Amino acid sequence: MDLRASATEAENVAASFRLFRAPLPENEAEITDLIADLYNISSSLRRLDSLSKDRSRGRNWRVVQRDVVLLQSSLKYTIEDILGFFHRLNGGAVPPEKYRETWRTIELYFWEESKTSLRMRLARYRGFLGELSDVMQNKTQDFPLIDAHRDGLKTLVATQERQRLTDRFGRISLGRNPPSTGSGSGISTAPSSPTSDRRARRGSFERSRPPHLSPQSPLSPISGDFNIPIPPLAPEAPSSPLTGSASATTNTSQSVRSDVIQNHWIKDAFNCLEPNTRLAFYEAEVGCFGKPTPGIKEDLVEDGFERLLRLDFDDGSGMTVYFYLRETDNRTRIIIRVRHEEGSEYFCLPLNMLEIIRSGSSLQLCRRRNSGRELHSWASLGFETMESMVEFFCTFLALRSQDTAKPATDIRDYELEGEEPVYSGQILDDGRRHALRVYRDRKTQAVRFQSSVYRGERDKAPVWTAFVTSNIGRRGWLQALDSRTILVRDLKPLVLLSADEYTLPQVASGEHVLRFKTADDAEGFLDSLEELAAESTSRTRGVRYV
Repeated sequence: MDLRASATEAENVAASFRLFRAPLPENEAEITDLIADLYNISSSLRRLDSLSKDRSRGRNWRVVQRDVVLLQSSLKYTIEDILGFFHRLNGGAVPPEKYRETWRTIELYFWEESKTSLRMRLARYRGFLGELSDVMQNKTQDFPLIDAHRDGLKTLVATQERQRLTDRFGRISLGRNPPSTGSGSGISTAPSSPTSDRRARRGSFERSRPPHLSPQSPLSPISGDFNIPIPPLAPEAPSSPLTGSASATTNTSQSVRSDVIQNHWIKDAFNCLEPNTRLAFYEAEVGCFGKPTPGIKEDLVEDGFERLLRLDFDDGSGMTVYFYLRETDNRTRIIIRVRHEEGSEYFCLPLNMLEIIRSGSSLQLCRRRNSGRELHSWASLGFETMESMVEFFCTFLALRSQDTAKPATDIRDYELEGEEPVYSGQILDDGRRHALRVYRDRKTQAVRFQSSVYRGERDKAPVWTAFVTSNIGRRGWLQALDSRTILVRDLKPLVLLSADEYTLPQVASGEHVLRFKTADDAEGFLDSLEELAAESTSRTRGVRYV
């Protein structure tokens, strides 16, 4: 295990990324962050190497050694992949467009491989190295976080190794040797491995790959009870109701749809939550108040966008909402069609230019003006049920957060106006640390759970949500399995990530699993739900145990 060699490789990649900044001024900040992360990883590896040679820390080193090997293996694969893309830039003077094309390909490759950006992967390496360094130095340790990092890396390494096997068998079945690459004065890196040469030659994104089905790692000591299969993709229905407001229709033109569009999580987003909670009607103007953009659908198709979803509002407004997605960077644009007697007008904006604010029974899509100090309504959509409003609200936030080109920053609209958080804690969710909140709507008293990304690039982005109003006060729907693990019966979640990226943990009998970061978080969760049950049923106990 040569940690210093790994550190040097990370530094070489960081130095090469410097050449991308001038040709990509729009991505300069993100590239600079990547460079900083790589140097941070290099520094952490060198620090670990020094600590491992300290005889007084031998016992600690034996504790972390397997985790270090795991991380080093994944980092090695990642660096090999990056070097493979860098080899495209060899061969004399490199035009700026070649850098831009390579950058886009790198972004798409890592998103396709693990459904996270390269930046998020490096942040995972950096965070895990920090935790392992703390163990070596006998500092306060966050063992649940270490477990989450370990589980996530096990899944990632399995995916990376499976991809290499796929590539190897693909070359065997093709029965040919890939052409050699030239060498020149473009990007200079450390001598590459045979794997990185292979990856450069095969062209990575010149052909489609089968989807990755990542194996699930155990989340807790009760992992033997888990049964978390990734189900086969269900046939796509032509339409499904967004109850009380609209009908949702996905693009069913199979001949032109990419796998990402075809298998996108949004196809199930508007038929998960049962419409049980009607909203009081508030007189509010619905419509779109922006500037019409004729021919926008054709323009988006030319720019590489595909239609993701169509929502026909049946509230008399004559409005239709479309979401269009570009696979290369997961950028989403929203189109609103408003029908008039004389015809239809189309309005369009990228999601990352909009904030979503609740006003009574409507959702306002707003733009910030005057350096962010003022909100101006761009569109207003009306809803008849709390569930349909939450479906749209969470879908909007999730799509916006998954934009890998220009993610929304300084997020201010991650909570729905009119809801009050009655609980907030942390859970280990499918190998990741997420924030779990319980919200209650002040007007309707509807109660829902929401799991969101905890820190990082997609901080506060929703992962799943589920209404539990009908369960409050009912005996047996929550079961404390141990001090940090709670089973939830009859949970019907709206999941805002694809099945190969995320699966909400379940046991074999169907209950969903909430694995809390600490016993205090779990206790606080139960206490909060007891209080809700007491308020709604005038009982003081009855939600804890079967």
